[in-house]
Amino acid sequence: MSKVINSLRIVKKATVDGEVALISSGPLKLGGLHRSRIGCLTFEYLKPPNARLREATLEIAITTATEPSHVRWRLWFNSFPLTREFKPQTTIELKEEYFNKVLFDVTPILHARETEEVKLAIKYDGPGEAEVNHANLILVFEAKEAKSSYTYFSGALIIPPNQTSRFNVPLKIIDEHSGELKAIALAKSKYSSASISVNGVKVFSLSTLSDLEEIQIENIMVKPDNEVEVKHEIFKENTIKKPLNISTFILASTKILRPHIKIKSIRIVSEGKEPRLLVKIANTGKSCPDKLWLLLIDTGIIVSRLKLPCLKPGEERDIELPFKTQLKVRQHLLSLRTVWTKLSRVYSEEVRLVNISTS
Repeated sequence: MSKVINSLRIVKKATVDGEVALISSGPLKLGGLHRSRIGCLTFEYLKPPNARLREATLEIAITTATEPSHVRWRLWFNSFPLTREFKPQTTIELKEEYFNKVLFDVTPILHARETEEVKLAIKYDGPGEAEVNHANLILVFEAKEAKSSYTYFSGALIIPPNQTSRFNVPLKIIDEHSGELKAIALAKSKYSSASISVNGVKVFSLSTLSDLEEIQIENIMVKPDNEVEVKHEIFKENTIKKPLNISTFILASTKILRPHIKIKSIRIVSEGKEPRLLVKIANTGKSCPDKLWLLLIDTGIIVSRLKLPCLKPGEERDIELPFKTQLKVRQHLLSLRTVWTKLSRVYSEEVRLVNISTS
């Protein structure tokens, strides 16, 4: 193909006292020679403890060898029978294949069965083989300490190599400095590179794309009418030139009261049989974290983990962490990391254990 195909369409444009989250899974190949026609995709669904699920959209991108009228499938979502019919909202005929998008409202199912793992089971009964390129959950949470406006596109923006596509995204502005971009990119060539600019500012660039690339960017400058530019290049000569597909695109303006957990001091206390780490942490942010952990890490391996009570803004706390004698000789390789969550977001801060005082 030699020209851009833009079938991205607005699914939802809304404002919520809360936030919007994107969780993806895939890919999955079904049917064909020596391959099962039944498969399963899993989503890690961790509902924020201080939020209420308002909406949940299941989005499935599937490439088939035949046109949709010849495709048969069955879907189960969290063991709930979803459909027997294949009726995509978007179908694009490409060279020797069809790219399809199917969307479902699964809010009632998640309300009825809240689990930490959500499973999508698929039985493909069509001719030949099919590939589920990706499946997404677009989740809208209501929460007191956040407000978000978002515009959600689904479909396909198919860009041949060494070409650029531009499109406009309308958005209600909550905070012009707190724009967020969430997208799914599908690359057929391992030599594909892509960049995304919003209002003339490059916000994403990656030289080697995977088959399924989930893109999450924060702190973008946004305005009521945003111009998005996507550029696709293949950097190796004499290779098969395959297009890039932006399958899902969300632009949001989100204001959230964020916690920030800071490690203020660390001491090693050697009294008694085993030494201990005395760590002072403080919340210098504007809200309480939903969950909070303190990790001791040795060259990338977690050797000690402590779940902590959540700190209020401005609060400090002294934490005692076991510190085995044999770790003292590796002190220069160790680090302490605080990890905390707020709604669907995970934050962390890490400090190396060098020049630590001992008493």
